[in-house]
Amino acid sequence: MKFGIAFKLGLLLAGVSILAAGLTGFYAYQASRNLLVQTAKAELLTTTTVLARRITLNRQEISRNLQVLSSHPAALAAMGPAVSAQDDQLAATFEAMMRANPSYFQIRLISASDNGLERVRVDRADDRIIRVRGDDLQEKGHFSYVSGALKLTPGATYLSRVVINHERGAHAGLEQPSVILAMPVVDTAGRAAAVVVINVDLNSVFATLAADLPKDYQLFLANGKGDFLIHPDPTQAFGFDRGRRVLVQDEFYATRDMVGGKVTQVMVEARDGRYADSPIVASFVGRAVSISSDEDSFILGLAQPLTGVLEQANRLGIVVLQLVIGLCLACVLLAALVARAVTRPINAMSAAVQGFAHDHQSAPVRSLAVERRDEIGVLARSFQQMQNEIRQQLEDLQENREDLEHMARHDVLTGLPNRRAFQERLDHALSRAQRSGERFALFFIDVDNFKSINDRWGHDGGDALLKIVALRLVATTRKVDAIARLGGDEFVVLLDNPAQREDVANIAEKLLESVRSPILYRGHALQIGFSIGISLYPEDGRTATELMARADRAMFDAKDAGRNGFRFSNGKPHPTSPTPL
Repeated sequence: MKFGIAFKLGLLLAGVSILAAGLTGFYAYQASRNLLVQTAKAELLTTTTVLARRITLNRQEISRNLQVLSSHPAALAAMGPAVSAQDDQLAATFEAMMRANPSYFQIRLISASDNGLERVRVDRADDRIIRVRGDDLQEKGHFSYVSGALKLTPGATYLSRVVINHERGAHAGLEQPSVILAMPVVDTAGRAAAVVVINVDLNSVFATLAADLPKDYQLFLANGKGDFLIHPDPTQAFGFDRGRRVLVQDEFYATRDMVGGKVTQVMVEARDGRYADSPIVASFVGRAVSISSDEDSFILGLAQPLTGVLEQANRLGIVVLQLVIGLCLACVLLAALVARAVTRPINAMSAAVQGFAHDHQSAPVRSLAVERRDEIGVLARSFQQMQNEIRQQLEDLQENREDLEHMARHDVLTGLPNRRAFQERLDHALSRAQRSGERFALFFIDVDNFKSINDRWGHDGGDALLKIVALRLVATTRKVDAIARLGGDEFVVLLDNPAQREDVANIAEKLLESVRSPILYRGHALQIGFSIGISLYPEDGRTATELMARADRAMFDAKDAGRNGFRFSNGKPHPTSPTPL
């Protein structure tokens, strides 16, 4: 059939118009999407910076409260030798301060003498505020927040490390994340006579600060070394308190420079690890501690789901797609109109050598006497170094061996087991079936039309098609079944313990159905099918050679019958076998 110039010109104009409309819509969507993502990132970074500023203001407010308490006349008067009315007055002031600040766990006046004995102490216990008296007052001089604060000038604040509070008798603050701020109480001679200490509930502070944030925002806080102090998953916070390190730089690699002090803010898109299923976009801001502290800096982070950021972009994409489709239809119409167309010196070292030669176990450091400074020590250290090098080499060899074994048993292109691995699996299935009387089925699969696709699109196209075929085979079969690529476009499937012949046929139908949808390659839809030969144990053979031969022959019967179907080894088509393409 010959086409006139009008048809060809119309087809050309329509194609160019559709291509132009499609590209314009695509780039408009991409540009809008990128703009929305960048705007969301900028807003997230601004919110994080504002939150960091609010944390600083909150700390400054606590410092002002400390200054009020430390400069209160009753604070110095309470340091007298006996309990006085000044103690009660100061305790009442502490209680009023606790009621005004629900995030305070505890306020104490701690003496510089008497091993840092608590003189006045008010605690929060559940929903009550109690005063601790008498023998319940403790000595705290060994804590850094006491010794550190006593070294400060009047009005200066000391900040402790952020930790889980394990101090005995801490009431509501016991085993809770907390931070302690302290300020010296100075006598008339200018000496630090005591310190006023406020124990702050970290969770309460950050719950208050985060109350105005959107519900889907996630809050992170880490110390200067990267240890998580606050994390959406509570099990990840304060890992060092449980003997392990959970670091922000491990979860978000881009924050390594921030932990190293090279940058003060970082934007991150996390799409792997724990965020593989729910990607997020996060901003982190580093802030140095400006007061005397056991901490040098903190890292504050906010994150929100990437889906929320892209939701507007997706809605915009739908609108753009509708416009492009409408424009394409208009272009087609216009084109049609226009076209109208070691242990002890020598003996111990010898035993260590023999033990290492036997089972490659390193000798204890003490047994090798590596600390000695004589010739034996030199020999022990040399042997220890040799052990380490040999072990490292053995580990490297083991890794290389495992890699080689994997390569020897798997197809390089698809990652499926190869002929050798499948033969072992088949032999194992035969042995088990002979012992237990179980059944299994063997599918021999050949990809229809593969040669024509390979000839047209080259090896790259053929390889891409085989990878997708492998993925569909894996997705269609069960985990207990075995799939392998024998070579070229030939695959085999070992169906483990099918109940009935109908079950085998149903699996074959599913395999055929899995390749009915076209495979896209370079914008082209490639249509393939399967020719499947099926042999059953024990009906069609009791050896691997017999079963493979029967399945292979049945596969050729399926091809002779028109392809894109399956045959059992008896040569009879199953009633549910699909009509060949």
